Amino acid sequence: MGNSVSCQLVTTIQPRSITNERSDTALDHPSNSTLHLPPQIVHHHQLFLQYVDLTDCYGLDDFGLKTVVRNSPQITHLYLRRCVRLTDNGIKAIASFCVMLKELSISDCILVTDFGIYELAKLGSNLRYLSVAKCDQISDAGIKQIARHCYRLRYLNARGCEAVSDHSMELLARSCSRLRALDIGKCDVTDNGLRAISEHCPNLKKLSVKSCELITDQGLQSIAFYCRGLQQLNIQDCNITVDGYRTVKKFCRRCIIEHTNPGFS
Repeated sequence: MGNSVSCQLVTTIQPRSITNERSDTALDHPSNSTLHLPPQIVHHHQLFLQYVDLTDCYGLDDFGLKTVVRNSPQITHLYLRRCVRLTDNGIKAIASFCVMLKELSISDCILVTDFGIYELAKLGSNLRYLSVAKCDQISDAGIKQIARHCYRLRYLNARGCEAVSDHSMELLARSCSRLRALDIGKCDVTDNGLRAISEHCPNLKKLSVKSCELITDQGLQSIAFYCRGLQQLNIQDCNITVDGYRTVKKFCRRCIIEHTNPGFS
């Protein structure tokens, strides 16, 4: 496990050559903002890491990320939230070296575009969890590519990707029927997109359409009727009436609904 959460000055993780030098600590922290791993856990310059969380490492750039993933081909879980210097080149390195990757978060990596997502799609059916929340340069084109190739996807967070619409939701629904959790808050999704999701993803457990201004009771009723195992629903800042709310409560009896309407009870 590698965890450098909030180490804001970290720019890379570099394996150190095996020597006879004694190391009394698991990690040395030199002044050049590089984490050097000691000989005890390095074998032929390879890091046997599976879980890496570099959330809020603002100094991490594409070169640093490439160093990490090139030396850690066994990574299955990688979290890069708010690593704001990363671009499509860094994302391409992930897809090239971390072929076993199952979970990835690049939330708030605002320089990443659809071209980076095209590369991620090459991970194929291994990828089960993807968060691109607030990556506002990602559109339907990128989500469609993920849908086509990552058909075992169970979790997708595209919150704040305002160029994501019904077009990608329809393909996502048909291709990723195993989907369990979906966050499309503040996306350009309408009742048509919700209907597609509801008809093809009946095992959906968690859904957020927060601030989706185009969604009405009609879309919510589709979800309620087809996804009766729904456990969590966020309809905050949506144009939903008490009728839509009651329909969900009727068909999804265990569902916890987050809302901003004081008239719902």
